[in-house]
Amino acid sequence: MDATFDTNKTHSEVETHAARIRTSGILARSANLHSVFEYLYSCHINGRTPKELEIAIEGMGREKSFDATQDAVVRVYVHKLRRKLDEFYAQQGKDLSHRLLLPKGEYRLVLQPRESTVITSISAQPTAQPEPTAQVKTKPTKINLLLAVTVFILLLLNLFFILHGRTVFSAETTLRNQPLWQPLFVDDRPTLLVLGDYFIFAQSNSNGNVKQLVRDFEVNSPMELANYLQLNPQEAEYKFDIGLSYLPTSTAYALNKISPILNAPDKTVQVILASQLNPEALRNSHIVYIGHLSGLGLLADAVFDVSGFTVGSGGFDELVDSSNGKTYINSNGMPGEHSKNGQHLAYLAAFNGPTNNRIIAVAGFRDAGLIELSNIITSEKNVAELSTQAISSNFEAIYQTTGFGQTTTPAKIITVKSIKNNR
Repeated sequence: MDATFDTNKTHSEVETHAARIRTSGILARSANLHSVFEYLYSCHINGRTPKELEIAIEGMGREKSFDATQDAVVRVYVHKLRRKLDEFYAQQGKDLSHRLLLPKGEYRLVLQPRESTVITSISAQPTAQPEPTAQVKTKPTKINLLLAVTVFILLLLNLFFILHGRTVFSAETTLRNQPLWQPLFVDDRPTLLVLGDYFIFAQSNSNGNVKQLVRDFEVNSPMELANYLQLNPQEAEYKFDIGLSYLPTSTAYALNKISPILNAPDKTVQVILASQLNPEALRNSHIVYIGHLSGLGLLADAVFDVSGFTVGSGGFDELVDSSNGKTYINSNGMPGEHSKNGQHLAYLAAFNGPTNNRIIAVAGFRDAGLIELSNIITSEKNVAELSTQAISSNFEAIYQTTGFGQTTTPAKIITVKSIKNNR
């Protein structure tokens, strides 16, 4: 699609969109999101396209010594803003005939007409089903089997919650009274146990048969796929949702460890996938996330808006401390020197969300980190020790375990810091 579609649009039209976005609340209370949006809007009005360094220094107030190769904060917040704009035009701004867009790989706002025929083209195409003999990167039969097993486990857990919801075990009661878990049980607000899944969509060949299944980290739910295809209608004929996602094996392990703690008397708990989470549920429920850091989905905004870390240039295998630039790298995901040291990391965050709801993120960089972190936070002794190390009730920590394969050491905190209250 031609990116020069807004050449003849007046500033007043762009201002109308900007005003709607400001008043919609879609940017929440993130000062960084507001700063990036306003700076890019100003650049648009003045007819210039800023560089990453200019956004950091002029738009976000970073020091002149800011090094974009060491700090990915601009890329992170531009990515967040792109998702927020998609969310706005899918909800509050769905009545608008045009939309503001942040083209991928660029740092500029453009105004373009919205495509009204994309959804029709998606729904009108034949519902091709994966064939067992199709050549795919991951065989559909194996993925379907994994999905069936996952659904079965979730059904069993929900049945367990129903049948044994009033059973209280002493160890679990002790854990519920610890500062990490206790805020979940102080009111009757429901708890959502969110599992970090990975959305998969299909790509067909010219005959309409599924050619391959695709995992794209920029497309994390059916809604995001629909938004993507709305912006790229030329791809709608061969990319479509077939209702598939997968869970890392470590998520099932961590779920088994953590779910008994949440299974308290008179407490409503619902298990959903991260790709099913929506903004309303994020505001109205306590949230406990279990999964890989890269599977946070919609929760990524809630976490990184208050976090003292940013995602590094290595993606979700790397976090950078915003205060001192120190980098934490998981060995599994990075080539070269870091892949040899057997260092596996995990991230834990606990803080109050936008409506004073509790948000707890239990996230491994990869499988080994998530497994060892779930062992730590379900241990009476280790959770009690964590309470003495956490600076406040709103905190985040990075854990490290070492080893190879299935043989790893117990996770230990390597850094912990207070994070601001997100109220």
